Amino acid sequence: MGDAPQPQRRLSWPSLRVAGDDEPAADPSGNWLPSAAPRDADPGGLPPPTFDWLYRDPRRWAPQHGPRGRDPSALPGPFLPPGPADAPHGAHASPAPALEPAPAVSPAAGSRALPLVREIVETILLAVLVFLAVRASVQHYRVDGTSMYPTLEDGEFLLVNSLVYTRVDVEALARYVPGWDPGPPARRYLFHAPERGDIVVFHHPSGVHRDLVKRVIGLPGETVEMRGGVVYINGRRLIEPYLADGDVPLGDMAPVVVPPDSYFVMGDNRNHSQDSRVLGPIPIDDIVGKAFLTWWPREKFGLAPNQAPRLAGAED
Repeated sequence: MGDAPQPQRRLSWPSLRVAGDDEPAADPSGNWLPSAAPRDADPGGLPPPTFDWLYRDPRRWAPQHGPRGRDPSALPGPFLPPGPADAPHGAHASPAPALEPAPAVSPAAGSRALPLVREIVETILLAVLVFLAVRASVQHYRVDGTSMYPTLEDGEFLLVNSLVYTRVDVEALARYVPGWDPGPPARRYLFHAPERGDIVVFHHPSGVHRDLVKRVIGLPGETVEMRGGVVYINGRRLIEPYLADGDVPLGDMAPVVVPPDSYFVMGDNRNHSQDSRVLGPIPIDDIVGKAFLTWWPREKFGLAPNQAPRLAGAED
């Protein structure tokens, strides 16, 4: 059916010889003996039974190998830069400059101290700002006398809001805003003006170093009068629910027109009060502020009784 299969041919190794008994073997450390030398080519030789001759032939060594095996410079490991060149014979190397040791500072201690100092400073500044803001807006007073009885008693403590009636000069501000014409009035209230029924604290008009507490009755431009102890505003009777029951006010007062930026004030205890019936209308610049909290005695704690009266209608 075809040609008979030929036997497998052996490879020819023309330049190597089979190692004999007289050939030296590798030393125990794995390096080739220096006596190993290349052999003459033997054209009729047979292939070696092992690869011993292949490794022992110096012609087949890699460039980094030598008769004693792998050179240490070719071993794997970290690269080290070459050291300084040896100084010439007789030359003296200059000594390296001495470095003074830096003072030992703990970075962890410094990093912890800085935020702590900053928090302390911020807390102090915040406390100062809060104190100044409260001090500028809240005043503390003690009631002395019975002119506001039964609304306020003698010895009662009040907190007064001194910012609620603050006025701003808008004409002065308009000078710094181009094209803004605020119009009249020149001075305007930041929150609101005193209202009828507000309990206010004001400086004594005579200049005496003394503050008084009364209730606002008449507003700027209104006509206030009393007939038989009853207050009339622009001819209409004023209904005042905060007056003491059974204590009928006495006396008459001729009509008084309240000037601009002024307010007519009276005490709730009409028969024992020195108010605008004697002192006259109180200018707004003399009013300290509006009472908003009573905190002593304990049973009186709460908002100040700023109760607004109402004007009677035609049916009243």
